[in-house]
Amino acid sequence: MKLYENITDLVGHTPLVRLRTGIPENGPRAYVKLEYVNPSGSLKDRMVLHIIRKAVSEGRLKPGDTVIDNTSGNTGSSMGMVASQFGLRAIVTTPEKTSQEKVDLIRSYGVEVIVCPTVPDHDDPVGFYSVARRLAKEKGYFDLDQYDSQDNVEAHYLSTGPELWEDTDGQITHFVAGIGTGGAFSGAAKYLKERNPEIKAIAVDPEGSVFADYIKDNRRIPGALYRVEGIGSDVVTEALHPEFVDEVITVSDKDSFNRARLIARKEGISGGGSSGSVAIAMERVAATAGPEAIIVGLFADAGIRYLSKCYNDAWMRRYGYLTELEEVQQ
Repeated sequence: MKLYENITDLVGHTPLVRLRTGIPENGPRAYVKLEYVNPSGSLKDRMVLHIIRKAVSEGRLKPGDTVIDNTSGNTGSSMGMVASQFGLRAIVTTPEKTSQEKVDLIRSYGVEVIVCPTVPDHDDPVGFYSVARRLAKEKGYFDLDQYDSQDNVEAHYLSTGPELWEDTDGQITHFVAGIGTGGAFSGAAKYLKERNPEIKAIAVDPEGSVFADYIKDNRRIPGALYRVEGIGSDVVTEALHPEFVDEVITVSDKDSFNRARLIARKEGISGGGSSGSVAIAMERVAATAGPEAIIVGLFADAGIRYLSKCYNDAWMRRYGYLTELEEVQQ
């Protein structure tokens, strides 16, 4: 049995598990990287630990300081976990659409949570992005700034990318991941392409997000409402490096939520709505990839964070997301 001295020692080295739902029986092999095995339960542990550890080592952060950022939930939990190990105070801002489970989890780490209105304009002064930036400037807090931080990208270049390469013995042919800040996608894709330029990197974006049009046509369009959490954006971020994107696949809320529910029931892999988005994209990639291909997707967090949302039948019915089959079965 291996003993660990610090909870942050458990960040990374998450497992790859075979995915079969939506993948042709005689088609390529598909695997998902279960990032909910990280200690606070999401992909964001990698980024938060790297940024804070680097800032401490460089003298930009010291015990007693306050760190702040905006979050759709997962970054907040990671900040709480990591801050506790460095003697830091953490504050996060989050939009009203964030699930109550995630808000409660963030608070359980002792983080101060400021819930802001869900607004269509990224720069609206009452929105969660602007509130975090304003407080950082006014109070002198350390701004994690995950949307634009290149340390976010570096975190995944140094950890996620190498793990994907090593765990597939360098045989990975397609990398599929949602883009929220863009840091995980860009960092991992950069590493993989340096090892093998033939690897295809496929970005996943929800309908209503601005990334797809920007990546495809360099067009900046206004964002629209979507309910899947953790991926997509209403503004182009600096953590996204479009030069590493070979294809972008757009997935609807309904397809994302129903695929996440289906995988939980068929394969026992319970991921959030964004995991459903990634799984739909993996199915589309697998439809044209050869049988020798190895497709790997990132499942960013677990379904337990969405029990009041996509795993709640009443919530799904309220927004018209339940499939006809599920309605008949009930």
